[in-house]
Amino acid sequence: MSKSKVLVFGATGRVGTSFVEQAAAAGHDVVAFVRDPKRLKVSAPGVKTAVGDVYKPETVVQAMSGGGFDAVVVVVGADPLKPSTVVSDSARAIVAAMKETGLKRYLGITGTAEMVDKTIGGKVSTAVLRMTPVGNAARDHDAAFDIVAHSGLDWTLAACPYIKDGPTTKVYERSTVFPGGFKTIHPGDVAHFLLGELGSSAHLHQAIGIWY
Repeated sequence: MSKSKVLVFGATGRVGTSFVEQAAAAGHDVVAFVRDPKRLKVSAPGVKTAVGDVYKPETVVQAMSGGGFDAVVVVVGADPLKPSTVVSDSARAIVAAMKETGLKRYLGITGTAEMVDKTIGGKVSTAVLRMTPVGNAARDHDAAFDIVAHSGLDWTLAACPYIKDGPTTKVYERSTVFPGGFKTIHPGDVAHFLLGELGSSAHLHQAIGIWY
């Protein structure tokens, strides 16, 4: 894999921290977009910070401008049990800034609800998920998916089931169809998948499910 320069949103979260660590270890240049640099847990050669807030769109544009980035990685998350629109708000601000600055490659995460579910023969409806404890997250990710899918960018998304703490295994299933049932994935393996998509066009405009 050739060296890339990547701008990471959500770099202080579980998946974001793992991605920054893995990308830096692989020799990539990483810029973590953060509100507070002190919250970034990774300190390594090739890792820098850009201070800003997705709710201040001008700071997103400023971080991207003149940076020579090859890709933007978006792993913003929120408590799935609490009402939030941070995932879709972030996607909206980031997509708009990418269009303004001419960046094309968007790597991010979504939920398995955005996939075709083999057990029901179609996409899981947010109306169904609304009645479950993760209804808040489902609606937010659904809105974000719509923004990204219609962005005109070169996007690839890791469609994640429950992201459970655990070691990076680098061994997991990949599919465009969700088989049903309860699945899990660890933060480091989500990061591993996204890192593998840098410089690849194999899964353009696809949400690829990953699980054990």
